[in-house]
Amino acid sequence: MSHDPPLVPVRSAYDRWSAVYDAYDNPMVSAATEIVAGLARMAKGGDVLELGCGTGRNLLALSRAGAASVTGCDLSAGMLAAARAKAPTLALVSGDLAAALPFADASVDMVLFCLVLEHMNALAPPLREAQRVLRPGGHVAIVEIHPELAAQGVAAHFRDRDEVVHMPTYAHRLEDFAQATAAAGLEVATFRTWRPRDFATPHPKMRKRDPEQPFALEMVLESRPAAG
Repeated sequence: MSHDPPLVPVRSAYDRWSAVYDAYDNPMVSAATEIVAGLARMAKGGDVLELGCGTGRNLLALSRAGAASVTGCDLSAGMLAAARAKAPTLALVSGDLAAALPFADASVDMVLFCLVLEHMNALAPPLREAQRVLRPGGHVAIVEIHPELAAQGVAAHFRDRDEVVHMPTYAHRLEDFAQATAAAGLEVATFRTWRPRDFATPHPKMRKRDPEQPFALEMVLESRPAAG
């Protein structure tokens, strides 16, 4: 008999999480924050779109790094409200990454996915949308839980009072990312596996892990050159 916890829909789960998300003790968010700081150089002078922007922490970091504009898109009204409370001038849009998004073709220089693709059953549709809105010479940046860690059952969850809230997640393999990248008309520009030993300021929970255990995945994609 299965005793798996019931799953809360992603939108509802993040609405509940939004009130405490930024203060939540989350080693994966800590890791992602450091990785995004390293990616921020790509945002300088460009228009940036984050798909799955949450409370806007990455948008603010990229804006401080010199992005010409930052726009966030998220499924959760609670997360968007938290982002607006933090920075009322942020450009924020409600959108579902499993569907067509309300952004013009070739309208941004950088698209960021950060800790959101684990909630997507299929990776190709959101990557196709990212490729569609990307200008020539632009980049798609991905920061995700590493597939080896996801395969061990590590996934997004949080405690809400006495309840541990779990939501739908998918343990994508490295080959899933490779296939979706090609299907979206993108190619890998850079790829990095982050391990606990790689972080300048590792979260205390991260220090308890094997320092060589793959922890997070960083990918930078670019449009594939046209044939001929």
